Amino acid sequence: MSFCDIKTGTCAPEAPANEPSIDHDVTQTESVNHIFAEILYATDPICSHCWALEPAWRKLLYHYGANVKFRHVYGGLLPGWQGFQDTGAGIRKPADVAPHWAEVAQHYGQPIDPSVWLTDPLDSSYPPSIAVHAVRMLAPEHEEIFLRRIREALFLEAKNIACFELLAEYAQALGIDGQQFTTLYQSGVAEASFRRDLAEIRQLGVRGFPTLIIQANAGKRAVLHGSQPYARLEQALLQATGLEPATQTPTPEQALKAYQSGTTKEFAELLNRSHAATAEALTAIGAKRTAIAGDAFWSI
Repeated sequence: MSFCDIKTGTCAPEAPANEPSIDHDVTQTESVNHIFAEILYATDPICSHCWALEPAWRKLLYHYGANVKFRHVYGGLLPGWQGFQDTGAGIRKPADVAPHWAEVAQHYGQPIDPSVWLTDPLDSSYPPSIAVHAVRMLAPEHEEIFLRRIREALFLEAKNIACFELLAEYAQALGIDGQQFTTLYQSGVAEASFRRDLAEIRQLGVRGFPTLIIQANAGKRAVLHGSQPYARLEQALLQATGLEPATQTPTPEQALKAYQSGTTKEFAELLNRSHAATAEALTAIGAKRTAIAGDAFWSI
């Protein structure tokens, strides 16, 4: 059983009716040994609500990335299609995902091409999760970049990222040794690491993605469920850490240099501009525009 809900902005591997309660408010917990905070991000490579969170998540890291550490924990949203159903979203077979993803894209404004579920559907989200763990083992500094790349391939290019050959291609494009990647992926070593994530997810009581757990060194903790607006992410971080709010809005040139590439929605979020004004500004500074998923993807 699985559940995806537009209202809560959450995808879950199980129906959340019996989900343990995790307080959204900041609460006192034990201190951690980080400069300001660590953010644990419970996610899945094929989670559409996690993709919808990208504009706010990238903006949070832009303003506060130097003050926090973060790590991903992968939750196994789709083990396989046998016995799978998401009654909340009306999903019982791969083709049913396409209209759900179209609804997510319309609701959040983050473009998605859902056609992969009609032309070359994924049979599981485990392969990309295992691949991310292989990258983490070989080049941990590339994990976030690799995760972003396979998400772009899935959500914007309609590529089946459960395909090993495609995953290996993206890893090698980052300079990762293909033979080592293959060995870790096929030997079960990376899968064992991924399954430790699954165990941690269960231990934490996290049933929906995205879930962000902010643990501050001052002893405060905040938990956010579902795809959240940037203001909510920032508020939770500031309340937990005592950091001062970021007040500087980057110029289009600074935004493009920082992101290197992104959707119009992502740049609009960072620049605090409308969709049209953002597209105009990026065009004016010579950003490369690629038509994709019914919108635009911008790059240097």
